Amino acid sequence: MSDLLLERREGPVTVLTLNDPDRANPLSSELVAKLRAAFEVSATDPRVRAVVLTGAGRNFSAGADLAALEAIGSGVGDETNRKDAENLCKLFEALGDHPKLTIAAVHGAAVAGGCGLATACDLVVAEEGARFAYTEVKIGFLAAMVLTFLTRRVAGHVARRLLLDPEFIDGRRAVSIGLADELAEDGKAVASAIDLARSVCAKASPSALAATKSLLNETVGLGWREALAVAAEANVRQRAEPECRRGVRSFLESKTTPDWLVDAED
Repeated sequence: MSDLLLERREGPVTVLTLNDPDRANPLSSELVAKLRAAFEVSATDPRVRAVVLTGAGRNFSAGADLAALEAIGSGVGDETNRKDAENLCKLFEALGDHPKLTIAAVHGAAVAGGCGLATACDLVVAEEGARFAYTEVKIGFLAAMVLTFLTRRVAGHVARRLLLDPEFIDGRRAVSIGLADELAEDGKAVASAIDLARSVCAKASPSALAATKSLLNETVGLGWREALAVAAEANVRQRAEPECRRGVRSFLESKTTPDWLVDAED
């Protein structure tokens, strides 16, 4: 793994750390490629139950690599411009389609694309001193791909305000409006995110969690009849899963459900 992206295991949890702290961890083309590859590997690794994403140094991520953005906008060609956007899109697809639990552990600044990267995770743990902002319009740019995830996380009027009025909000405010899920003490975001990952994954079977994430992705925006039909098919598939049979049997026999981390930690 490149030094731009650090990876470590905490039992069933993989911690990925954006590692360009002198530049506030911008989403350079190299980092985007490394991060996408890491998401793809963890998605198929049966030992991994959750991924925690964080940043090295003082900040989570400053978003787009502005030096690269300036070069692309200065006449390097439409093909390069489109390729860069497609690579970023593939990163967000890998994160959005990830079958494991994903949690952003945010400290310092999470700006523009960096804020969007956090927002695209299933859950967000924010330190009190974290600062979130979608600042794209300030430089004549727009929050395009990340808008897709923001509007699925917060109410429409909240998303509109965040995107059109690019002011920073702290971790406590982020939790209050739904941009983040849990508040952590400063310096404790990663530890809190790992604890949260273990808690969730102990309660949710791997296949059920993956199926639920997939169903959420498929049904958001559908009419209710179409969504119901898709959900019925998902229901049929999950009933046939061995984990479903195990969970039902456990409850019928003992009125308890399995600790779904036990197998991962053996």
